[in-house]
Amino acid sequence: MELFIIFLKNYIIPFLLISTIVLIFILLSKRVYYEYSKPYKQEITNKTENFLTEMILSKPNKETVNKKLLQFKKEIPLHKSWCKKLVINDMIRFKLSLKGIESESILFYYQAFQLDAYSKHLIRDFRNYNKCEGIYHFQALDYKMGIPLIKSYLNHANIMVRSNANMSYISLSENFTESFEFLMSGVSHLNMIKIMDIVHERRIATPKNIDEWIESNNDSVTRLGLKIMVFYNYRNRANEIITLIKNENESIKKEAIIAIRELFLIEAKEDLLSIFDKVSTEIKLEIIISLKVIGDETIIPFLENVILKETNKNLKLSAIECLNEFDKRALDLITLNDLETSNMVKHVREIYI
Repeated sequence: MELFIIFLKNYIIPFLLISTIVLIFILLSKRVYYEYSKPYKQEITNKTENFLTEMILSKPNKETVNKKLLQFKKEIPLHKSWCKKLVINDMIRFKLSLKGIESESILFYYQAFQLDAYSKHLIRDFRNYNKCEGIYHFQALDYKMGIPLIKSYLNHANIMVRSNANMSYISLSENFTESFEFLMSGVSHLNMIKIMDIVHERRIATPKNIDEWIESNNDSVTRLGLKIMVFYNYRNRANEIITLIKNENESIKKEAIIAIRELFLIEAKEDLLSIFDKVSTEIKLEIIISLKVIGDETIIPFLENVILKETNKNLKLSAIECLNEFDKRALDLITLNDLETSNMVKHVREIYI
């Protein structure tokens, strides 16, 4: 014990003390450097924005462009990595505020400054966060020449690199459908949202083979097909959509029920009722929500039965909300001898007061 105290006093405590001092010094140095370099970096940002504004709005001839490019390169340390990253981020931010041809012209200056080479260098770097950053540059600046390089990372071992590569590939590809077929593995919910953002942002036309998507063996393609059909209000394959509510995959089943609701497929009413007792609580909730949209007075007995027998409070509350839409009097009769149901009805109706 005495030896341990001596060791602690002479070695461990001094080591921890020195380490703490060194760490504090490093953090303070970084903070001082950040504050010192902040005005300079802001100056570069301002110069970049002024340069891009002037070149895009004035639409100069080739000779003037070359002259201005050389002049701008002399004004900023573009040979340094931090400056390249700063200028690229400024270009991305600038591009987001523009539309049409003006937006496309940002890509010209991205290549003119050979910043695409820097992005390629990041993608080929062994560090995954650098790979993701380089891939993002290609996507944000619509650099289609980078597709072959991105394609080699579609099945990367790291999930973040793989995800970013797939989203970038889909965004840059001319053939949206074919690009999505490369996603052989499942697509996460987050990536599904990203894909729909791409569809909305690029205003992609309804894929010609959209009918085939919901018959794909790839569950992710099927789910996306249903989302795309809802997005474009595409009702041509109503029967196939309704059939998917019997699919073994829970996610597809749920997506199909949502599609029925959003596309207002009233012919699916009986099909929804027929599977109600065979599905999970989550799917039952989606069915009741959909019946509230596409249902009619014929579902009142079904709703009464759910309210009287269902033990799951969320399901019961959803059924009460639905019945309240179709027949308030029938709902009042149920509440006569049921305090819990009466309280739920009161809760539902108070929302609309």
